[in-house]
Amino acid sequence: RLTYDMLWKENVMLRSMESSLENQARTVKRLEGQLKARLTKEEREAQELQSFVQRTEWNLHLMTQRALEAESRAEKLKQEIFILQGELERSKMENEKLRAGQMTDLGAVKKNVDFALQNLEKIIMGVNWSIGQLTSGAEHLCFVAEVLKSTGKISE
Repeated sequence: RLTYDMLWKENVMLRSMESSLENQARTVKRLEGQLKARLTKEEREAQELQSFVQRTEWNLHLMTQRALEAESRAEKLKQEIFILQGELERSKMENEKLRAGQMTDLGAVKKNVDFALQNLEKIIMGVNWSIGQLTSGAEHLCFVAEVLKSTGKISE
């Protein structure tokens, strides 16, 4: 049979356990709240990082297209230079013939030389522009590579 003292001690012990359980429940709720906040923050950061990566990939795609277009233009300009160099060589040969007295029409030779020089100047201007475009494209690609390296470090 239980005595009053035994019941009283058991009651004190149960109240102590109840208080401890309440404290533990509050701690669990507080930790759950912190965990939810941290998860929400990490999800938002992950979304922002994913968006940043997608924008960077798109920019890289655009810069790659520009670089390919610049390379194509440069190749066309090289072909034009090759053609104009041939014309220049022909003009030089005609000039040499004139000097040797084999050709009497100085006006035609001068016209050919002037034409070749004008075309060569146009090509040189185009080549200089294309070289600038290629340089700019290369700088953009270097920048994107650095951004992607940083993105890799951030994601790690």
